[in-house]
Amino acid sequence: MPPMNISLPSHSSAATASAVVVVRPEEGQRLIGRAVAALPQVQARTRSGRMVIVGGTTTRYVAWFLTGRDPGRESFAVGWIRDGALGETPPSGRGPGPLLFEEGLHSRGWPAPLLERFGKGDIYIKGANAIDPHGNAAVLIGSPTGGTIGAALAILLARGGELILPVSLHKSIPSVPAACGLLGQTTLERSMGVPVGYIPIMAGCATLITEIQALHLLCGVQATPVAAGGVDDCLGATVLHLQGTPQQVEQAWNLLAEARETHIPSQPYTQPPPA
Repeated sequence: MPPMNISLPSHSSAATASAVVVVRPEEGQRLIGRAVAALPQVQARTRSGRMVIVGGTTTRYVAWFLTGRDPGRESFAVGWIRDGALGETPPSGRGPGPLLFEEGLHSRGWPAPLLERFGKGDIYIKGANAIDPHGNAAVLIGSPTGGTIGAALAILLARGGELILPVSLHKSIPSVPAACGLLGQTTLERSMGVPVGYIPIMAGCATLITEIQALHLLCGVQATPVAAGGVDDCLGATVLHLQGTPQQVEQAWNLLAEARETHIPSQPYTQPPPA
């Protein structure tokens, strides 16, 4: 998977240590969430400017690392692929909406009013449903009006905001362009679950953060996918080869071990009191 906007080190004789690790899907999400939360521009937008974190199973971890609060898996993520079907969280089970930051304060709600005030450098963080080897990404659309990404993409591209896509390698497909035009809520004759549309996000339009970029950002290692899959608890796992200095590889190993042991508490998100 290409590095997108993040420069990665090339394989070099200067790297003197290596390891192979198995990263299960939720562990990868935790790792990616930690890395996105640590990005300098994301940290800056928690203090000034504007930022939106749209609900999802990976962006949940971004929100947790930034606020110390769990927004909840079911109440934060709206679109789902589970029980063998495409679907959404019932409206009665949804939380108050995306996490919104503006001038040092954060809240929850529909992002459209905040997006109207977006300018250069403001940040929109949204998960994706697909990535390909060329750095393209895509989002499945259950809403007939395009959902949160439909509301945001034109504003971000027009005004110079930054779109950050935290997305795990287990969502890799051969080609996003090849899938364009195949889906549509009113064109599909049959669908396992909710009929969906498809919004492609071409390489260069977003900062893509997978486990590869996350490990480089947090530890400085070069991570290369070498295998995927497994059985039982390792269904959907990614096998990565790590290369770097002994200190970098040790740090990455410990970070992955921590991700494996970390469990977000299940208490619901509570709105912070006004400042």
